[in-house]
Amino acid sequence: IEYSPEGLDFYYYRAIGLYQLGMKEEALATYRKATQQITSGSNTEMVSDIYTAMGDLYHEEGNPEQAYLCYDSALVYNPSNILVLNNYAYYLSLERKELDRAEEMSYRTVKAEPNNATYLDTYAWILFEKGNYAEARIYIDEAMKAEEGNQSDVVVEHCGDIYYMNGEHEKAIEYWQKALELGNESE
Repeated sequence: IEYSPEGLDFYYYRAIGLYQLGMKEEALATYRKATQQITSGSNTEMVSDIYTAMGDLYHEEGNPEQAYLCYDSALVYNPSNILVLNNYAYYLSLERKELDRAEEMSYRTVKAEPNNATYLDTYAWILFEKGNYAEARIYIDEAMKAEEGNQSDVVVEHCGDIYYMNGEHEKAIEYWQKALELGNESE
């Protein structure tokens, strides 16, 4: 960074290292310094990745407004950034905000990676939040299949919620019990 301050990748990797050391504030400060080096000739995917990481850090800190601004910036530089599209959509769904936008972003991730359990779960959850329970069931079943053998407690809990709203209460209870066994702490 000292010898090549315009090298965005140096900031990016330094910030990752700081984050892994638990130094989140320093990581965020490093990403902010990186954004000051962005020029019209900067690698747009790297710029998008920097804003993505900043957004994730802001969200982790409990600052969704700043996170969403970073995600919007990331999408300006790379509208196909699948990680941003998924995370942004999921976080919006958790807040029950801009669900139509969240659905559109999430659908793009499912089209890009139709066997990705995380993306399928996000899409199913957004459909659930919008009250499209039957369609949500299709996608959560696909997420469960894609995740077979390595299931996430959150995906299993979502599966229970979706099954419950589809009138399959006994199956929902089975999924919720399994989610608890996997370590889920949701009320």
